[in-house]
Amino acid sequence: MKISESVLHYIGIFGGFAIFFLVTFAGWELAEQSVWFDEVWQSMPNRLFIIIVGTISVIGLFAFTYSYFWGKRKFIRTFKEIEILKLDKCKDNDLVRVQGELILLGSPLIAPFSGNKCAGFETRASTKEEVVTAKGSGSHVESKQIWETLKTISDTCDFIIKCGESYAIIRVEECKLKIHEDIVHDENSYSKDRGGFLSENENTIRKEALTRMDHSYRNFIGTYAEDIKFEEGVLEQGEQVAVRGVGKWIKVADLEELSFLPSKNVDKVFEIRNSVDHQLYISDSLDVLEKAVGTET
Repeated sequence: MKISESVLHYIGIFGGFAIFFLVTFAGWELAEQSVWFDEVWQSMPNRLFIIIVGTISVIGLFAFTYSYFWGKRKFIRTFKEIEILKLDKCKDNDLVRVQGELILLGSPLIAPFSGNKCAGFETRASTKEEVVTAKGSGSHVESKQIWETLKTISDTCDFIIKCGESYAIIRVEECKLKIHEDIVHDENSYSKDRGGFLSENENTIRKEALTRMDHSYRNFIGTYAEDIKFEEGVLEQGEQVAVRGVGKWIKVADLEELSFLPSKNVDKVFEIRNSVDHQLYISDSLDVLEKAVGTET
């Protein structure tokens, strides 16, 4: 279950306070057990320094641990467990990591915000929500606005990568995808007329993007429309893409969709797909891209 940004905000606030109090309690307990630490703890500046640094360290450790075992660092580690290979050195049924130039295949996808043709996209629309940051005396409440996800959509279709003089066809079904964010369109990017209101072009962009995302645009177009942010990453023609998965060599003649390759003197391609034992990973993230051996740029 995906947790919204506002819920994460409150979890962060209350979790931070909880860790703060736990570090403080641990400090008092340690002061009772250690004469040396008690002398340090009795100084108020030392005590505040220990509590603040301890709280930040514990929060940082939690964040690093989550990323390492479940998040971004795990994705990077999984990719780099395997040495990158020249595509022509890959063998049937081997788990491989290759990188090459993306070539669109058949009818490409259309990215919802940019409208660009692509083999994959991840698009997120966010709207502003007000959240409480602190509560003072009486009824006074301090708050701030954050971007909260309105809708996220993603899609992929099969594509080809060219590695040197060799080609691989990527079957994207059940893949795990991480796309580098190419576009951020927020209040700093809004197109406005001379009166400071949203221009017709801005309203058109919003309407078309939300329509492609199958979401109502009613609140986000017009003179007094709500703020909205679009973030999008796409896998486009010609960019470098890294793939990790199991593959095998197949004859080009067996696939009608590859009928353009024989004219390039290519009779076999390496087909990479998801398998029971090995998850297929695809990414154009700078975290996993390298200068692939034998890749032409």
